Amino acid sequence: MPEMRSSICFSSFAPARSAAILLALLLAPAAPAAPVSREIYKDIRGRYEGLTLRLRIDLKAGTSAAIPNVVSLDGVGYGRERAPVVFGRMEKVYLERITSEGSTRLGLTVYRSHEEADRLRASAIPQPTTANPNFGRTVAAFAQQGSTSIVLELKAGKKDAQGQRQEIETLLDRVFYREEPGREEMEEFVRRHRGLPVSRLRSVTGLDVEVIRRILDEAAAPPEGTGP
Repeated sequence: MPEMRSSICFSSFAPARSAAILLALLLAPAAPAAPVSREIYKDIRGRYEGLTLRLRIDLKAGTSAAIPNVVSLDGVGYGRERAPVVFGRMEKVYLERITSEGSTRLGLTVYRSHEEADRLRASAIPQPTTANPNFGRTVAAFAQQGSTSIVLELKAGKKDAQGQRQEIETLLDRVFYREEPGREEMEEFVRRHRGLPVSRLRSVTGLDVEVIRRILDEAAAPPEGTGP
């Protein structure tokens, strides 16, 4: 699935509409609305919390944005387009917590690893959540230490429980791989990220160093018939 990007907006929105919607998200009151269906929320938490999953998309650091990463059926949006990428596509992250942020929102907190989550919890640092009045600063601090947050923005309302369930599953599929990507996809990732060190490519893809070097050499070679 191709990554969807935007300039402080959802990728398929018109600029004015995008800015208005993102502004509405950022200025939404902290007081929580009625939560996502309790049954659905419990089921999603039970199946996904505590998993280590591979990313399909880049995740940005929090910086000063209230919501660093927003995923909806319209695309992937970032609170601040120039914010640094804290976790890149194909990296594995630990999904530590899923929270209900209202009737049409789920918040995800991800860490670099389970060990990193345990270390930060032991430091008694408050969890980053949109209900926290210091959310922006908290997320920024977490991102610098190996964590960030994602909001799944649903179109289906609470009364449409089945619609919400399907939409949540669809959005989770846009963020994470359910199954490990195939070798061809890993090799294509290497071709598209030739600027990364070989050690980094090996860490992300799990491919042998010899395979990575071969792919890089082939990608750098001029097409047949174009040589001197």
